[in-house]
Order: sequence, then C-alpha cells, then structure tokens
Amino acid sequence: MVDGGDVGWLSAREERFRERFQQLLLVPNRDLAQGWQLAADVGRPAVPLLWDMLQSERSNVGRRLVLLGAALAAGGMAEDERLLAWLGQQKSMLEERTLAAMWLAEGPRRPRGVDAFVARCQGPARTPEPVLRVAVRLAAARFPGAETEDSVGPEEDPGLAAAGAFGGIAVAASLAQRLWDLRTPVRHAELFWRGALLAGARGLVGDRPVDADLLQRARERMALTGDQNAPVRAAAAWYRLRAGDLRQEGARPEWDLLQILVAESDGARRLRGWLGPVPQPRDEQPARLAVAYVLSRQPAEVVADRESWAGDARIRAHVAVALAWRLTGETDPKPIAEDLTTVPEWAFVRWASGATVQPVPALDDGPLLTAAQLMAGERLPRAALRQVLEDTLWRWGSHPGLSAWEQERLLVRDLLLVGSNTGGGKYAPHVRPTQIYRPTGIGRDDEFFTVAVALHEFLGRPRLPIPAEHRLR
Repeated sequence: MVDGGDVGWLSAREERFRERFQQLLLVPNRDLAQGWQLAADVGRPAVPLLWDMLQSERSNVGRRLVLLGAALAAGGMAEDERLLAWLGQQKSMLEERTLAAMWLAEGPRRPRGVDAFVARCQGPARTPEPVLRVAVRLAAARFPGAETEDSVGPEEDPGLAAAGAFGGIAVAASLAQRLWDLRTPVRHAELFWRGALLAGARGLVGDRPVDADLLQRARERMALTGDQNAPVRAAAAWYRLRAGDLRQEGARPEWDLLQILVAESDGARRLRGWLGPVPQPRDEQPARLAVAYVLSRQPAEVVADRESWAGDARIRAHVAVALAWRLTGETDPKPIAEDLTTVPEWAFVRWASGATVQPVPALDDGPLLTAAQLMAGERLPRAALRQVLEDTLWRWGSHPGLSAWEQERLLVRDLLLVGSNTGGGKYAPHVRPTQIYRPTGIGRDDEFFTVAVALHEFLGRPRLPIPAEHRLR
C-alpha cells in the first residue's frame, strides 16, 4: 500500500519490490528490459514506489533515467497527469525531459489535449536544446491542440522541421518550400518528408479533405528508388492509402511496401490481385500479408481457399483469427460447417459464424484459450470476442496496423537516436557519422542514449491496448 494506506498500491517502504527493481535496474549487470517488463506487469500499483526511487536519486542522471523508464512502463497513459505535473517543475532536467518526451512520442494518441503541453515538457529554459525540442515536437503528435503551441521558423534545420511536421506544428512556408524541392534537395530533407506524410495520413479521418499538393508529393516520393529511400516510400504509401489513391498497376511491390498499402480494408480490397491465400517466396512477413488477404475477400472466399492457406504453418492461425474477426462484424453470418482439424483457431471461425463447437480446442495461446473456454460456456459476448481476436493479431505481430505504427517509431528513432555512439549507431552502421542527422544538446557518447535506445527497443514489442488510431478498419 502507499504511505496513505490505500490498498493495492506499493508504498515506498515495500522493500521486497524495491530490492527486486534495484537488482534488475541499478546494479552493474542490470537487465533493463526485464526490469521494465516487471514494472509493466505490476502496473499502476508499482507507480508510487518507482517514483519514490526516482526522486531519491539526487545526482546520478543515468539511474534517474532508468527509473523514469520503469515508472512510465508501470503507469502508462493512466499516469499522464503525474508525469506532466513532474515535468512542470522549474528544473532543467534535459535528459529526463527528453526521455519522457520520446516515450510520449512512441505511445498512442490521447483523446484529450493538455494545457501548455509544449511549455511544460520543455521546461524553464528560454532556448531549449535542439534534442529536447525535437523530442517534444514529436510528442506533440499525441496530444490534440499541442500543435498550436509552437511553430517552425525559416531558419531551423530539417530535423526540427521534421519533428514539427510530424507533430502537426506549422512549418514556415519558405522552409517547407526548400525542403520539398526534389531538384536541389536539402540535406536530411527526407526526414521532413516522412514527418509531413505520416502526419498527413494521421489527419485523414472522417470527412477531412485530401491535400492535393501533399498527395502529389506522396506519389513523387513513392517513385524514388534505392534502399535509403525505403522509409520515404513507406510514409508516402501510408498517405496514399489513407487518401484512397491506390490502383493495382504494374508489378507487385516488394512485401514491405505492399503491407503498408494494404494495411486497411479499403487498400486490401483495391489491391486484392496482389494478395493470395499463400505467401510468395520473398515475403519476409507473410502473416501480416495473410491477414490483409482476409480483409481483401468476402469470408466465403477465404473459406473456399482453406486448403491452400491451411497448409502453411506460418500463416494458418493468423488467417483463421482474422477470418473470425471478420465474421464477428457481420450481423447475420451463415454458419460454417466445414472443419479444419489442423487449425485449432478454426473453432473461432465456426463460433463467429454461429455454428456450435464442442469441445474447447487445444490452444497454446493463453488469452485465446481463455476466450475459447468462455465461448464454450456462452459467457463471452460477441463484441468482446471481436476485441480478443484483434488483440491477438496485434500480439502476434500480424495486425496490419503495425505497419504504420512501426513507421512512426522509425521516424522517432532516426531523429533522436541514430546519431549517438552509445547504442544508436547500430541502426545505420553503413552510414558515415557525418551523414547522419543528430540534434545537439546531449553528447553522442552520453549514457542517455544507452538508456533511450534500450527503452525504444523495449517499446518496440507490440503491447496492448491497441492504439485507437491503428485499429482495424
């Protein structure tokens, strides 16, 4: 309990957990990922203890960063108010502020804004260090209204402009014009392109009109060649998908670009000719394309193809779960009598179609097994089953929404971490350090990057809940 006596919370005096967190996070042979995972598993009850441990570290910034990561992992979005109150202190805390902003930038979009978000995150400095400004602008993408609190001037560098564009912050027209110019490209302009395109795609919801100029720029950049332009092509593809600007023309794209183009049902249907019941030999992530295949067809077509996809152990469980998800969205599905003994997850297809299934299938996945047991006892509502099925695809890494989620995280990484020597350099070992963008303010050998890279990779594993902006649609 906390010092105030609330049941269910770990207080600062909870020595057993304190010692365990110290062993995992603060000793020379520490295991940050395991320590942060423990914090996430315990959840909000661990928050008071972890914040107390953080505040007890007066001068060791490295230890403070590690404990901040643990407190954020434990609290999640539910502890935004506590985090923002802490950031509101009139202390510089450059490294802590930057790490917290990076964590916010890699999280889901919040349903409500926060007053003075940018000012609270940046702190009391009149001229915040560029690395902090980049991080806070990236984080602004997650808080409605934060984009009105800052602007990108004509003298700023492409990285600051990219972070601002991603956060929806206005970029000076003269700077944007220079950065968009393909004839005489500005160094690191591709970061700005990615930020603007990802933000543009994020904003295309409801009846919001498509920006014709941005759409044309997306088309031009999707035509760029070379491995170095792969992230640009991916951002452009995401914008074109959201804009409804897809046609099945020419040769089938490589799997990594195709999975973005078909990350939503509309794109999957438009490009269904490129999606089949079995993966192609060069498809390195076949399960995600297999789920898109399910989105591209009527359920009856997927059932008819079952002998093809059920023969591939890499995709059959994913296809069955995705098909069951499709069926839970239908008002009056036709019961499916066909059975697939090699695919235990097929039971969910039959349940979702209205057929009776007994007994409970043998499933290796704990949450799915629990759902099956509840379904067998008629204790799981249809809407709840639908959420369980989509959550499963996210946990398994085959959810189509992960494609855009990964591109957003990739931009955060490339703007904040790649230019460091303590961890980030491994992301671009073939690129000369002088050619990599690096915002100034924290030395490239600083321990900050060791912790920040570890936190970035910890956050790179798909975890629930699914961000609302990336749910299937």
